Amino acid sequence: MSLKTRRLLCHTRSRATGAVSGLDLLKAGREAPSGTARPSASPQEDEGDGSVLACAGCLQPITTAAARIEVGGAHEHTFANPAGFRYRIGCFARAAGCATVGEPSTAWSWFAGYSWQVEHCSACREHLGWLFRAEGHLFHGFVLDSLVEVEG
Repeated sequence: MSLKTRRLLCHTRSRATGAVSGLDLLKAGREAPSGTARPSASPQEDEGDGSVLACAGCLQPITTAAARIEVGGAHEHTFANPAGFRYRIGCFARAAGCATVGEPSTAWSWFAGYSWQVEHCSACREHLGWLFRAEGHLFHGFVLDSLVEVEG
């Protein structure tokens, strides 16, 4: 599948209006589209691995496996927000296919000394994770289940 091809996943739609509700999206669950795989949680042994990690919703290229980094001693972290929702995130140095939303905040930051902003896919607006910033350093914390590894 070409990276330029955009294919939306089928989501459960309301029978009455045809609209997709947030609850329906949560219930639908997502399998990786054919020709893709969920990214591994830890960095590859081959540091030159430049395989593309794309939005699971629309296959927009987001980052690469080579952009994986460790923050706080690990690439992968599991956190819960104040509402109790748990997220398994991976840390990445670079990302081109996403956009930040809202103002930076330090409230409830998972990384001490860092502010955060929500990041969405720039193509389909799917929530992908957060941009974390501190004095002289920034990184992307992406929800690993929101990315798929696209075969070249």
